[in-house]
Amino acid sequence: MIMTKCDIWALTSALLMTGCSVSEPVHLSANGMVKWSDGQTEGMHISQTGSSLTFANYSNEVGAPPLVIFARIDSARNDDCEYFYVETAVKKRLKVCETGEVTLFNRGKVVKVGHMVKPRY
Repeated sequence: MIMTKCDIWALTSALLMTGCSVSEPVHLSANGMVKWSDGQTEGMHISQTGSSLTFANYSNEVGAPPLVIFARIDSARNDDCEYFYVETAVKKRLKVCETGEVTLFNRGKVVKVGHMVKPRY
């Protein structure tokens, strides 16, 4: 079988597009939101008990899960703040204070700061 330049180009394009495509993040039923200091807003789902915070994962990492779930660390309450961690990435932490202040840490370093906003229904 002889392939023309056009056939080779079409096959190569199809392979590249398939291998490099990034799926859309999962759509989340958000009942809260974080407004980050850089102006971005990010929806999240707060569990009824408040023990977990779920975000859609916008990471471009190969094999990254569609959701990032932060679980509360019950033994790490400090003053008016609670701490959450990601089970699959223990070094990724979230600090949420009663004032609404939110701080995202990765390996002990601050990545983002923002403010939690809960919509009124």
